[in-house]
Amino acid sequence: MTRCLSDEALTRVLAELATDAERAHATSCTACARHARRARHDLTTIAAVLSETPEPRPRAAVLRPRWLPAAVGLSAAALGLLLWVEVAVWRAVTPVPPTMQPQEVAAILADVSASLFSLTGGPVGAASTPSALDEPDDQPLTLEAMAQQLDSTLMGGEP
Repeated sequence: MTRCLSDEALTRVLAELATDAERAHATSCTACARHARRARHDLTTIAAVLSETPEPRPRAAVLRPRWLPAAVGLSAAALGLLLWVEVAVWRAVTPVPPTMQPQEVAAILADVSASLFSLTGGPVGAASTPSALDEPDDQPLTLEAMAQQLDSTLMGGEP
């Protein structure tokens, strides 16, 4: 009893790469001959389909911009650098305002307080009366004196 050929041996027979013994067995054995005819028919069908069918259209390649994350990162870094330089230049160029004297602060606060708390809408108080404007101050006022003057002006008493 002869043993039938394996699929690999039948493939070699179909490709005409088999040994003489394999070819002789494929022609003498009815089962191997039938198996070889079926495989040959399948191969011819596959070859016909491949030759008659048009090639598929190539898909349009989806182009993903690989440079986009790098561009966003560089833009953010450039923006940060620009802001840092602008702030540094702005601080260097902007003059520092001179400090105000306590008398100026007191006068401004008195005018604001008088305007806010007046009944007529105009400034009222010691700073706007003609007698207070005519008297020259020989000594600068201290903060305590200014606070007392402001309290007396707001409470309606004499300074």
